Amino acid sequence: MKKTLLLAGAAALVSFNANAMEMKPYVGLDYVYSMSDIDKVDGEKLFEEDMNAFAITAGAKMHKNFGLEAFYQQSKEESKDNHDFTEGKNEYNAFGLDAIGYLPIDHEGKFELLGSLGIGYYDVDYKLKDRLSGDRISDGDDGFGYRIGAGAQYNITENVAARVMARYVDLDVDGMDNMVDVTAGIRYSF
Repeated sequence: MKKTLLLAGAAALVSFNANAMEMKPYVGLDYVYSMSDIDKVDGEKLFEEDMNAFAITAGAKMHKNFGLEAFYQQSKEESKDNHDFTEGKNEYNAFGLDAIGYLPIDHEGKFELLGSLGIGYYDVDYKLKDRLSGDRISDGDDGFGYRIGAGAQYNITENVAARVMARYVDLDVDGMDNMVDVTAGIRYSF
């Protein structure tokens, strides 16, 4: 009798958890505008701080209020002409994982406020070219960035959603202390 009750309790618990878990996988594509804090060299900023990037994501909404999302982000190589006849070029790429919190605002579940906490691994490359001599210097660093964000999502249909987010990234990368990303994109759920 005890075994039967134990098995019935375990089955009820599994059934309850299966109903609570929605497990809705999705993929996404975002445009990213990154504003970074790049260190000065001899009192001058030699590299572009505002960068354009894109991000691809894969995630799953596991509950109406919680999900996990993996990302890969790649910036465009940006150039900056400097007063000392040098040209600075820089770019970055990153990958990582964010925990996403969802707060439905309306009864239909169309509009949601979002919050995120995550970690990413950032690889930053710098190139400096002397336009007079043609000499080139390349440098870079990589390290972890801790991410916190807020945004909103509008569920256009059951499978398609539009999203905007702003994230602050505290970086452990030489030459770049932090970054603010503003993203706009779309998600497709399966």
